[in-house]
Amino acid sequence: MRNLLLSLIFATFSFSVLYSQNTLFDDTRISSVFIEIPVDSLAVIYKDVLSDHYFKALFIFEHETGRDTLANVGFRLRGNTSRFSQKKSFKISFNEYESARRYQGVKKINLNGQHNDPTMIREKLYYYVWNKAGMAKRRTNFVKLHINHIYYGLYTNLEEFDKDWLQKIYGEKSGNLYKCTYPADLVFHGSDQQYYKNIVSGSSTGGRAYDLQTNETEDDYSDLVELITLLDHPADSTFALLIAQKLNIDILLKAFAIDVATGNWDDYMYINNNYFLYHNSNSGKFEFISYDTDNTFGVDWVSQDWTSRNCLDWYNQTEPRPLAKKIFAIPEFMQKYQQYLDTITNEILNLNLVFQHIDSLETLITEAAKADIYRSLDYGYTIADFYNGFKQKVDYHTPYGIKPFLTRRRDATLHQLATSVISDFAFNNIELLLYPNPVGDFLNVKISDAQASGTIHIFDMLGQKLKATEISKSQSAFSIPVNDINPGIYTLVITGNGLAGSQRFIKK
Repeated sequence: MRNLLLSLIFATFSFSVLYSQNTLFDDTRISSVFIEIPVDSLAVIYKDVLSDHYFKALFIFEHETGRDTLANVGFRLRGNTSRFSQKKSFKISFNEYESARRYQGVKKINLNGQHNDPTMIREKLYYYVWNKAGMAKRRTNFVKLHINHIYYGLYTNLEEFDKDWLQKIYGEKSGNLYKCTYPADLVFHGSDQQYYKNIVSGSSTGGRAYDLQTNETEDDYSDLVELITLLDHPADSTFALLIAQKLNIDILLKAFAIDVATGNWDDYMYINNNYFLYHNSNSGKFEFISYDTDNTFGVDWVSQDWTSRNCLDWYNQTEPRPLAKKIFAIPEFMQKYQQYLDTITNEILNLNLVFQHIDSLETLITEAAKADIYRSLDYGYTIADFYNGFKQKVDYHTPYGIKPFLTRRRDATLHQLATSVISDFAFNNIELLLYPNPVGDFLNVKISDAQASGTIHIFDMLGQKLKATEISKSQSAFSIPVNDINPGIYTLVITGNGLAGSQRFIKK
């Protein structure tokens, strides 16, 4: 059954145009980006850090099979807090001065310096999970950046969210794309579009918190206002029906599950930050897309322990979060969210598999990271910190190494799912004791009524029955083999003559 859910996850974007591999986003090796720019232009970029002005530069991309050169590209800073860091992040526009130009099919790329991550892989690792879950694919890889023949360090190269990307993913690009930054909480403030346009982003560069990235000339926010208005509706059956017509619920729930599984708190649920909403013209629904995901896998700036935070109570309830609050109030949606979280935790973030992937990333980037002197300028990270960041605490804002974080987050998630209120089987007139829990090969069961008889059923998180075992009177304790089911959350249900009871357990 878990394979079925994975198939459903992976098939979500079956209608999108598949990417062909190219050298620009080849993540099996590290290529090099060379920027040649007038010294005075580079000085202005570093002085006026809040400017989004593109300066002309020469771009050279050196990869395994060759070396490509493009003149007159646009080069500027990008990001929010990273603009004030010593290792900065950059945006390169291939069409800024030649409007029709693409390089390997894209108009822009983003080079993120990962200055606050001692391992430098967290954002890349997040998108590994995101893509594995069948979400709107974003290509990423590592590159070495050189500016005016000086090595500026190792960078994450990320594909731009623009019309070309929309066309590849959704098969059309005519809808409204909103870039949503703090304080974009989706709270209803009436039907006047201008109110929402006037909400100022808390990012360092300001602008609109709900920033329309396409169809800017029309500047029509009516579709966003309709969505926000609907989120002001009580979370009842009518709301559930209407919101499913307005919003791609499956994608939203998977995005929320990915954030919880990876500890991404710099998102809509906790900070109301760092997400896109795209109004898909083909489906008529909004698509939810996370971005800027470096504060993940154990990074913390807000004094929370993200390994143990309750996966069923994740969003910030001290402030309005209507999208999360209303969606999770619908039992059907909450159940599906739990199913996605269970699958992502046990399959995509299977510790054996994901640790192998993490090891491969570490091996890939180690030499480039060692040579990156800019990496240490902001927090004094040494090469020992680079290695330690995978396995232990480095400093106050990275209190967990990536691997310990994933281990603890997995254990907490499975425990919280297993002990949550079971909406599928809301009956109970006997006491059940299941042990050990988590279980290995055999699950031991004790029931409080030794005079009743009935049937034991084991259901997966999709509600599909995997096992059925008959029990007779005087059989108050017995053992059930479970070595043939996959790791995850399951529900044991007893029904029959005088029996009604249910409880979840974890198969490890």
